[in-house]
Amino acid sequence: MRRTTLALAATTAGLAALVGLKTQSAGAPRSALGASPGTRQPAGPASPSGTSGPTGSPASSPAAPAAPAAPAAPANGSFTGSAIASQYGTVQVRAVVRNGRLTDVVVLRQTDVGERSTQIDSYAVPVLKSEALAAQSAEIDVVSGATYTSVGYARSLQAALDAARR
Repeated sequence: MRRTTLALAATTAGLAALVGLKTQSAGAPRSALGASPGTRQPAGPASPSGTSGPTGSPASSPAAPAAPAAPAAPANGSFTGSAIASQYGTVQVRAVVRNGRLTDVVVLRQTDVGERSTQIDSYAVPVLKSEALAAQSAEIDVVSGATYTSVGYARSLQAALDAARR
């Protein structure tokens, strides 16, 4: 009887420790594109502070003032993203843009390795679409349990949005 009580107490303590550890390790949602939420890669090779390259050495000549850019006409149309391969199949989307705003994302190809991939995509794709439309970008969170679909979706969408900006 005493052993049973001790074993039950040890199991309960261990389970409580695991649950506590799991809730503490849960962080902010991760972007499907790999960058931390709110962080962006620099747009060009030179930084805005007048330095160039990763060493931070001063640029050899001062930057010339940029001429004001003419406003670009808003994109309109359907833009097909790259086909992104994963171990569960290929993901490809088409972005529909009206007046410079993302209005729809159509899945052209989705993961297809087995019935489980189809089940995962059936719940993940609508979530990814709503995230993309709300964010108006490919900077969307990974859907839990659908990492490969999420990453492929985001990368293909980013390629489509890049094509819309050209």
